[in-house]
Amino acid sequence: MRTLALVAVSLLILATPMASVAQPGGHSAYQSMPYGHFCPGMGMGPYGVHRPVSTADEAKQVIERYFSSCGQALHCGKIEEKKLYFEAEILDRNGTMVDEAIVDKRTGRIRSIY
Repeated sequence: MRTLALVAVSLLILATPMASVAQPGGHSAYQSMPYGHFCPGMGMGPYGVHRPVSTADEAKQVIERYFSSCGQALHCGKIEEKKLYFEAEILDRNGTMVDEAIVDKRTGRIRSIY
């Protein structure tokens, strides 16, 4: 029993430094993703709004606002309402679909699903 406890404590001590080195400076792998990182601040962040979204028009506004704040020449196309989210086509200036995104109804979070 003592040996098992010693092994468990040793593994815990060895794993702790690796976890802190895995993401130096608090940066994550998601910084290079097109929809930014999650919850960077209050209000509108690079990942959407931090409040519920209840209509397709509101979801379209969230997406349009996101792309205009990023300086990208993209806009929202057809939006389909699902049970927990809105699914939207992301179109370039020529009307070609370049992505599909969802806007979570509960959080206003934008995620690419393409």
